[in-house]
Amino acid sequence: MEINGIYTIEITDVNENGAGFGKIDGMAVFVPGLLTGETAEVSITSIEKNYAMGECVRRLTDSPDRIEPVCPSASVCGGCTLAHITYEAENRIKQNSVKSAFRRAGLPFEMVEDTVHGEQRTGYRNKLGVHPSESGFGLYRSSTNEAIPFDGCAICPDVMSGIVKFTNENPHPQADELFIRTVSDGGVTVSIDTDEDISDYKTALMREFPEVRNVLAIRNGRTGGVIRDEICSVSMEFSTEAFRQVNSEAFALLLNLVHTMAESKPFRYGADLYCGSGIIGLTLAKRFPESQFYGIEINTDAVRDAKKNAAANGIGNIRFFCGDAASFREKIPKKELPQLVVVDPPRAGLSPSMRKGLLALMPETVIYVSCNPQTLARDVKTLSEQYDVMRVVPVNMFPMTRHCECVVMLERRV
Repeated sequence: MEINGIYTIEITDVNENGAGFGKIDGMAVFVPGLLTGETAEVSITSIEKNYAMGECVRRLTDSPDRIEPVCPSASVCGGCTLAHITYEAENRIKQNSVKSAFRRAGLPFEMVEDTVHGEQRTGYRNKLGVHPSESGFGLYRSSTNEAIPFDGCAICPDVMSGIVKFTNENPHPQADELFIRTVSDGGVTVSIDTDEDISDYKTALMREFPEVRNVLAIRNGRTGGVIRDEICSVSMEFSTEAFRQVNSEAFALLLNLVHTMAESKPFRYGADLYCGSGIIGLTLAKRFPESQFYGIEINTDAVRDAKKNAAANGIGNIRFFCGDAASFREKIPKKELPQLVVVDPPRAGLSPSMRKGLLALMPETVIYVSCNPQTLARDVKTLSEQYDVMRVVPVNMFPMTRHCECVVMLERRV
């Protein structure tokens, strides 16, 4: 095999990045855009130690899972790497990505369940961020910080694309970024990162789009604004800059999974670690009013929001603390250490001290919400020293993209 050589390949699998996998002369070759069952002529673009990368020159056969992407920028912006694949096949790919991570970690991969997913594959995102270029605000080209001309975004509501196009076609402040956020009743908040006056832009935007409820200027990374929404019958208020799950429909499915897993064993005390603005802990506290919950989060703004949300909903059986999640034992009274712990860490997963702390505490049940199958498998492998894996459920929070959420239920071994 040689660089720029043309070879025929048969694709036997597809990874979460939308790259087809096959072998040429015994070496693994990944080719973006090809699907399982397809054969193609490919040009080899790079050869690494254990694999090579190729580029499709000509498809010889097409997979029944292949579709025409609904987004004209799908092959350019790099966000929707699975836009050319049916929804059914996409959900299989995401299930397989979790299985693969568990298999490599020596975990029971065969118990990974079918991917839970919402009905919406397009228009689901409640947040869009675009960046300036000579042609106006746009999305980044794949693997670059170069904004491409904006032609809409299929995974966002139409109103978001309309706002970006209107901004690009009309006078607006010079800005570093533009953010658009929606809530479940259709209301829209626009934030623009600029030092210029935004009053004329705000007036024009709100006149053109009745859905726009506020237009805010970002100064020193903040707007001072809030987003209000309802999730699983809990009214939530977030700082405009705070993290919020971008797919409300799929997130409700994930929360229902967490609640179902929490029901498996009775508990008096529970903890929501990495709690953010408190939504997981608040919905659990509402679902289990006889139990006492604790939420711990390192971001002070998020903790402030969580406390406000608890008060606004009249949920009195949860307390929130600011601190590193690994310090949870210092925050919770010794007589109230939790039998149920929910962890929802960032992509890096649990820190070594967090894993050590959980094994020392040994709650009866651990529910792990993850956005990274690789770090999830690593952490579950460590916890499996004292815990049995009861359920592994992928959740498609980000249709058409490579990202996959997963919820794992662990029970302490007797």
